[in-house]
Amino acid sequence: MQSPEDVATAVGRNVRALRQQRRMTIDALAAAAGVSRGTVIQIETARGNPSIATLTALAVALRVGVASLVEDATEPRVIVRRGSEAATLWSSAAGSSALFRIGTDPPDVVELWDWTLQPDDGFDGEAHPIGTQEVLSVLSGRLGLRVGTTEQALDTGDTVLFQAHVPHRYSGIGDEPVRFVMVVLQPGDAGLVPPTSIAEAELPGPS
Repeated sequence: MQSPEDVATAVGRNVRALRQQRRMTIDALAAAAGVSRGTVIQIETARGNPSIATLTALAVALRVGVASLVEDATEPRVIVRRGSEAATLWSSAAGSSALFRIGTDPPDVVELWDWTLQPDDGFDGEAHPIGTQEVLSVLSGRLGLRVGTTEQALDTGDTVLFQAHVPHRYSGIGDEPVRFVMVVLQPGDAGLVPPTSIAEAELPGPS
């Protein structure tokens, strides 16, 4: 597993290289990503790990997937992503974490995440572009899932697919940690579909 320092170094190097390849100034990248100039400078100089939201915003602004920002650019891209190379892109004081396992670059983005949430801990996900879907499968424990105003409790072995264009929250239920894998599917035309043509997220009912 990459250390936070290794992740920060890789992200800084990749953001700077991609920005220069696209002939973008620091100010232009900051404006495109909706972050401050100081944030971009801090990231490029590896003085801190960006949040998942900031990392995603930078990836969109640079027209790449999150994988291109966290991978060690000094090594050739390989099909197999070893467990020791997984990047922890979010963690909490309670001991929860989100590992980014692997992903693709646009136009069609696919990301694989490995989550562990401690009891009563949770993570609030921001709304993705319209057309984005998430698939979650609970490996152990119980997972609380809220999509918009819909709430569900998922047990070990349960799997759910939902449209992620509204705010959503994952949380640990019970006395044991919950571990689940998540796939984010964002097609190249995500965000171009009118909201009225998107149905409500369909979630499994209580067993």
